Amino acid sequence: MLSRSRLLGLLLVALAASLLLVVGVALANGLPPGGTFTDDNGNIHEGNIEAIAAEGITKGCNPPTNDLYCPSSSVNRGQMAAFVRRALSLPSSSTDYFVDDDDSVFEGDINAIAEAGITKGCNPPTSDRYCPDGNITREQMAAFLRRAFEYPAATVDYFVDDDSSIFEGDINAIAKAGVTLGCNPPTNNRYCPSDLVKRDQMASFFSRALGLTPIVPPPPITTTSSTTITSTTTTTVPTAILQEGSGSGSKVVSVNIPDEPAVVEFTYNGTSNFIVWSVDSGFAKIDLLVNEIGAYEGTRPMQWDGLFAGDPVKYFEIDADGNWTYQIRRLSQEPTRTCPTSGSGDSVVVISDFRYSAGIADLRYTGSSNFIIWAYSTDDADLLVNEIGNYTGSKVVQSGHINWDIAAHGGTWSIDC
Repeated sequence: MLSRSRLLGLLLVALAASLLLVVGVALANGLPPGGTFTDDNGNIHEGNIEAIAAEGITKGCNPPTNDLYCPSSSVNRGQMAAFVRRALSLPSSSTDYFVDDDDSVFEGDINAIAEAGITKGCNPPTSDRYCPDGNITREQMAAFLRRAFEYPAATVDYFVDDDSSIFEGDINAIAKAGVTLGCNPPTNNRYCPSDLVKRDQMASFFSRALGLTPIVPPPPITTTSSTTITSTTTTTVPTAILQEGSGSGSKVVSVNIPDEPAVVEFTYNGTSNFIVWSVDSGFAKIDLLVNEIGAYEGTRPMQWDGLFAGDPVKYFEIDADGNWTYQIRRLSQEPTRTCPTSGSGDSVVVISDFRYSAGIADLRYTGSSNFIIWAYSTDDADLLVNEIGNYTGSKVVQSGHINWDIAAHGGTWSIDC
């Protein structure tokens, strides 16, 4: 049974969430360009980062300025304690539960969640240590969230890769509650229990658990200098190009980029197969990025984990008989389009029309190969089209689904809203 203090905390959270459902867009409009933090612009979790910031669950990662969120940094156990305590408004504890957190700025948070029964320590059965600097894995995160929100057990086994995890029951419980969707979209039959949790992913886990509405801020403002302007404010944006290169024939190429959503543009001038796999640090294949015959030019998504943890790309395995090039760019720096828009071949487009509201998209494709469109938001992905050959049709697009992955090799496509 829920304690009175925990019940009161969750009722207050629910009330705040219901208010956010009404004023979420207004809050977004009230944010400065680029939002609360300067380092998460374009991040697919940005709406949920803003949502938990509005609730006071996160304060940033660079006090006292706190204009950074550090979205790609791993969450450690001390930080996890602070997230949980703020989310549930837990009271202070007068008991010092652990011997290894005296130097931690999160000691008060750690003792608070220990008193609430949310943590049991890190060295069972003694359990007199908390390991505040240890990074949180996805399976450990499941246990924290299940205890924090007291989710009931699930009778369904949601994932195929957690059977050996001692946290399988916790994983299934948060899956039943809709807090996690899996780590391998769109199939989502895997949870990746041993992967580390990043700060941006954690924002989305908490946003889902609390029922918050994502708050998408206005885009950052950039200015161009002019001789008629005496002064100007310029927002510094990261370099769009993360890595580029070229070669010929079949090769394995090392990739060294940040763990953030990106796009990669390939060109190829050969006459036989052109196949490109993304590969992780353990040499496991992640995604089949390209599989075509003959000349190719197109753009593909990579590291679009969304709320789903996954291994960063460390290599491209390229099979080819001709010359090829590649260029990896930040998704957050891709140009934003508005309807109507059109293009050809495999493409990644960011469509601002659906940033704040759902709508209808009229889609057209002229070609003879596959025509597939996935639309991604901060929370999930929708398969809009999966056809072969010419296509004309209309689809409902949900609010926030602005990042589109279009497979249309050898044809032309158009989108109208």
